[in-house]
Amino acid sequence: MIRFLKWVKILFWSTVAVTMIGSLLFVSILHNKSLNAPTFSHEHNISNEYSATYKKAIEKSRNSAVLVRSGDLFFRGHASLSGTYFVAKNEPYIITSAHGIIGPCFLVTAIYEQNQYDCEEYVLIDRQNDYAIVKLAEKMANREPMRVPQDLPQGNQWRASYSILNKIIYTGYPNTIGPLTLNGNVIGYEGEDYLYIFSYAYGGASGSGVYATNGKYIGLVAAIDIGQTMYSADVLENVVLVVPVFKVDWSVVLN
Repeated sequence: MIRFLKWVKILFWSTVAVTMIGSLLFVSILHNKSLNAPTFSHEHNISNEYSATYKKAIEKSRNSAVLVRSGDLFFRGHASLSGTYFVAKNEPYIITSAHGIIGPCFLVTAIYEQNQYDCEEYVLIDRQNDYAIVKLAEKMANREPMRVPQDLPQGNQWRASYSILNKIIYTGYPNTIGPLTLNGNVIGYEGEDYLYIFSYAYGGASGSGVYATNGKYIGLVAAIDIGQTMYSADVLENVVLVVPVFKVDWSVVLN
C-alpha cells in the first residue's frame, strides 16, 4: 500500500511538472510569435539615435524613393534603377539617372509597393550630366514627394550642403531590393561635375536621391569609382559619385 501511494505521489508531481513546463512553453511561443510579427511603418521606424531634424531628413529620403524600370524598345530586357519622386507646380515627376533609360517613355515605370506609375513623357534626358526627368501620368499614392524648388538648397545652404564631411542620406533599390537607406559623408569633388561621398552603392542604386541631414535634396547617385591595379580593375563600392543638383536644369519643370 505504501509503495502504491509512493507511485501515485510520483505520478501526481510528474503530471504537475509536465503541465507547468507545457504552460511555460505555450506562453513562450506566444511571446516569440508577437516578437516575430511587429507592426511598424517602414518610413517612420527610425533609430532614436538621431536628432529630430536628422530623422525628418531620413523620412523625407525614404518617402520619396522609388524603383524605376526602363524597357528596351525590342523587349530584349530592362534596366532597374532608383529615383526620386517630386512635384513641381503640382505636377508629378521622377528624377533618375540617364544611363538607366534604355527605351521609349511607354516602357518606363515608377514602382512602389507593387504599384506602377507610367511615364507620360520624357521632360529632359541629359546624357552628359547623367540625369533624366520623367513626367508621370498621375501622382503616386502613399508617397510624399520632394518639392521643387522648396527642397533644393537656398542661399548659403549650397555651400553648407557640399562642405567636406557634411553628412548625407540616400535611399535606393540596389539589385531591386528596398527601399534601403544609407548614410555617408561628402569627401571631395570632381571639379564641378561630381561630388564624391563615402558610403556604399551597388548595381541598381543609380539615380537614388541624396539628401543633406537638413532635408535638402543635393544630388543623385551616378556611379561608384573604379580604380586600377597591376592585376585588374578595382571596384570601390564605398566611393560614390553624385551628380550635384546645380547641374540639373530645373527650369524645364518650373517654367
